[in-house]
Amino acid sequence: MRLTPGRRYGRLGVAALAAVLVLVAAGLAWWRLGPDPLRDLPAWNQLDTRWGTYLSERQWGTPHEAVGGDGWGLSYLEAVNTQYRFGEDGIAGLTTREGSYDIGWALWDHQQVRVAERLFGWGNPSGDHGEAIVDRRTFGANTPTTSYASQEVDYPNEDGHFQVTFESARADDRSGVLQATARNGGQQAGPLELVVKGWFFDPSLRVELIDGGLLLHGPSSVVAIVGGQAAAGSQVSDVKKALDANLRAGGLTGSGPGHIGALDYHLDLAAGAEGTVRVAWAAAPDAASAEARARELSGAVERLVGQRRTEANGLLRGDVTQHSDLYRAALMGLLWNQSLYTWDGTSTYDPAWDGKVAADDVLIMPDKWEFPWLATWDTGFQSVAASLVDPQLGAEQLRFLFSDRWQQPDGHLPCAEWVMGTECPPVFAWAALRVADAGAGNAFLAQVYPGLQQLYDYWWSTLAVEPRGLFTCGFCGMDNLPRGDGTAQADATAWMARFAGDLATIADRLGTGDGDRYRADRTTIADALNASLWSESAGFYFDMGSDGKLIPTRSYSGLIPLIAGVVPDDRQPAMLEALSDPNRFLSAHGVRSVSADSVLYEPGYASNSHTNSNWRGPIWLPINYLLVEALRPLDPSLATTISDRVVATVEADWQATGHFHEYFDAEDGTGLGADSQTGWTALVANLIAERWPASGGSSPAP
Repeated sequence: MRLTPGRRYGRLGVAALAAVLVLVAAGLAWWRLGPDPLRDLPAWNQLDTRWGTYLSERQWGTPHEAVGGDGWGLSYLEAVNTQYRFGEDGIAGLTTREGSYDIGWALWDHQQVRVAERLFGWGNPSGDHGEAIVDRRTFGANTPTTSYASQEVDYPNEDGHFQVTFESARADDRSGVLQATARNGGQQAGPLELVVKGWFFDPSLRVELIDGGLLLHGPSSVVAIVGGQAAAGSQVSDVKKALDANLRAGGLTGSGPGHIGALDYHLDLAAGAEGTVRVAWAAAPDAASAEARARELSGAVERLVGQRRTEANGLLRGDVTQHSDLYRAALMGLLWNQSLYTWDGTSTYDPAWDGKVAADDVLIMPDKWEFPWLATWDTGFQSVAASLVDPQLGAEQLRFLFSDRWQQPDGHLPCAEWVMGTECPPVFAWAALRVADAGAGNAFLAQVYPGLQQLYDYWWSTLAVEPRGLFTCGFCGMDNLPRGDGTAQADATAWMARFAGDLATIADRLGTGDGDRYRADRTTIADALNASLWSESAGFYFDMGSDGKLIPTRSYSGLIPLIAGVVPDDRQPAMLEALSDPNRFLSAHGVRSVSADSVLYEPGYASNSHTNSNWRGPIWLPINYLLVEALRPLDPSLATTISDRVVATVEADWQATGHFHEYFDAEDGTGLGADSQTGWTALVANLIAERWPASGGSSPAP
């Protein structure tokens, strides 16, 4: 599926419309006397993207919401009573691109100590190997315009007594429906409260109760809804914890004033039984028009969901000849990871960045729950995967990075919220070329080229070490691999060689006349790398220690020169031998991050609790992907072997769990770390598309 650069669903300006959410019992018959509300239903790609599944899954436990200088100072339990500073979170939620209105679900089974208004998990100090989601949530379909989206939640996480499927479908640019279907998978009957929330981040705005629903009054206009059955209770409040406190105390109560509204639907489900809540929503310049549209849609919820579900099931079909289901799931998971990311740099965690960034965009997060903050080298890979859906979606990610809202005046590109002063590996010129070749074109390259040049010059002025041509990069994306402090690194140096070569290519395409400069730099860097960081006896590249000696750890760091294309011909056999050796790098599941014969090697989770081994052996998609790309002209058979093993590993894990994990155990292929890392694990779709391309896809034309 490819969408044209002029697609309709590009970023919209902040709309003046307010939104009214109105929930009304389904079955009102009067609408049938009028025209069919779905008669003029636009196709998915005729919708804009103002409304989408952009609501964060976790706002707490992020540096921009830090409390008292502690990025983990706000916990899941405290979040129920804390006004966030920059955004909102919820379950299966919708919001607008500017965060004007929020809609989400909450659940309670009359037993849990909290109403589930957001998904539960452990913060980094509490999780066994870092932050970790505990609630079992699986993303289903999603489309570029959120014309249809689905996810499943097992609730509660201890026994999954209920399986709840949340679906949303859009009727047009300003209206849509929500449907939640709960199944009692336990052995006994039980109650379940399904609560629909409609609220504002801005506490000065007001929600109003109406007959069977809510009105959300925005800055200059209003909206509305109609659904499946009469609500068991409703409330409007200014108190964030009121939903949790009141529902557990006996029922929702309170008519406001307030900026948070809720409608409770009570289900009593026998073992094996199902119950469904259906809701319609609409936005319009005035309350009457919004309410009328929502009530019009109320009797067509099931039909609209069904039509959009069928339409979504046809997307991305025919793009590849094998592993089609895995391909679709990876890319639709990537769309689910789009989130409204708002932050002005203000934080008690690191006050030095106050006012130095200005993020207020829908961006692809590395993982919707575990990593709900920007990480720049993740973004580089994510932009390449996103370009399989739409090159402009990929281009938007890189445009943001190289805008003055993120890149600093000196060229520095902050790596991530936790490490704003650190550099991530500079994969961005490579990513920009891939996105341009996918369809974003030279006009896009011209937009990001100045920022790429600034970043490149920053590395030369800040991260270069002696002798000339060598570079350092701190942890350089591999945060628990022992590195030299301020000394030359094989990966940092090789990344810069690749950066120089890619800048030369971009300069030639744009006709800037800079190509020769970057080619000369690439030669300088390659010569320094090969002279200083190669061990002839080991036949491998290593980082340099503070004593000037090479650190004899075979890791991804020493493989980056192969990715950069700067390994001399006479050294390639030794490198390929190490790479293809099952006792060193090549496992049955891909290329290990540390050689299996190293004393540092741990193939999966660390053997010690509250420590990480994620870059000391496990398999990561981005490096494997780049290795496959580099090996195709050098050793096509090995490239195919690695690609096929990685695809098989991700597919087996996805089929078993429904998730795309952050990294994979090098010995048994178990998925580890974050569980919706699509994210850069979505690169499995690129491996599939490049290995099994179709001559023509069957997706609807834009």
